[in-house]
Amino acid sequence: MTNVKVFECAECKKKYIQRKWICSVCKHTEFHEKEINGEGNVYSHTRICISSSEFAHLTPYTVALIDLDWGVRVTAMVTEEVEIQEKVKCISNQDNTYVFSKIN
Repeated sequence: MTNVKVFECAECKKKYIQRKWICSVCKHTEFHEKEINGEGNVYSHTRICISSSEFAHLTPYTVALIDLDWGVRVTAMVTEEVEIQEKVKCISNQDNTYVFSKIN
């Protein structure tokens, strides 16, 4: 399993997937980079069958919103078809593209 990188507000501990300059909760500007467990549940998903030329070699593929156990939501590719609330884990992170697979 691969961990997921997050940026945690030094003041209120709110976690973000993307780097932030100001916390949307407390307006603090200091963040700590952390790695968290990459397990979570599928919140929503869609199957991409027609894609841009950049991703055409991957079609068809599934993109999902994953609610991580740490309270952060991440958009990721999933290696197989999934259902809402299905348990998944992060298996790869290349150039900030997270890839998840089902936990059996």
